[in-house]
Amino acid sequence: MRKFTIILIVLFALTIKTNAQIPNSGFENWTTVNGYDSLSGWGSLNYLSKGSFYAVTKSIDHYPTTVGAYSVRIENNKALLSNYSGVGCINTGGFGPKHPVFPITGHPTNLTGYYKFTPQNGDTMGIVIRLYLNGVQVTHNELTSTVSESNWTSFNISIDSYTSADSAFISISPSNFDGNVEKIHGNSVMYVDNLNFDNLITSISEQTSENTAFSLYPNPASDIVTLNIDNRNDADLTMYVYNVIGTLVKSETLKQNTRQINIGDLSNGVYVVSIKINDRTENKRLIIQR
Repeated sequence: MRKFTIILIVLFALTIKTNAQIPNSGFENWTTVNGYDSLSGWGSLNYLSKGSFYAVTKSIDHYPTTVGAYSVRIENNKALLSNYSGVGCINTGGFGPKHPVFPITGHPTNLTGYYKFTPQNGDTMGIVIRLYLNGVQVTHNELTSTVSESNWTSFNISIDSYTSADSAFISISPSNFDGNVEKIHGNSVMYVDNLNFDNLITSISEQTSENTAFSLYPNPASDIVTLNIDNRNDADLTMYVYNVIGTLVKSETLKQNTRQINIGDLSNGVYVVSIKINDRTENKRLIIQR
């Protein structure tokens, strides 16, 4: 009897080696609110818009191209600054005084990701990370730049000079906006994708072939994904689930031709399903999105 091994390798998830939780860090999750796309887990000023312009929007221009399907696009509009609807900025947890928003454990040392930036009139973009312990800020750092980046560019913001932290706050803006509209000089545009603590998300390999050995559906999936292996009724199938640092977190043996896999215990993100059949390995990408 032939034995098939399925390996789900976590390439991007909200939980990494520090177990730090960046909400919707790949900007994959959006909801429709009053006719516009609202970025889940982040605050913006889109709710102030009258419908003619939204400063924060979903974009299919994303990076790496094999990771996820969307990025966030942030744009200023100087003509709409009087009521703040033209302010391009996103914050974890919404607007108001800077405060701890999402919990973390471990000791993250860097905030990484990708961005593109088109400045106007000397605008300065800003990506800010702040860490807190018991509600008190213990460290912060930021990336600022006035340089245009028309191609996706990686960044690495060091997080140092602290002993421990239990929560964090992130803000991103094409004008380094901190509540002062006078810092907005033009209609600058910024794209951001795939934030992560400590490890930069990189491209993943997805094998494509006309004669594929298996298929996955639905994809994106939320709780259950069906794995259909082509006419191999006699084969046992062993599934292993590994996290981003290679630790086995789940294993399961399935004995049906069409197999349903419960993925409810996995975080949102991009995964690769890899089946090893004798000397051949076939990979497929799986997106978990709720």
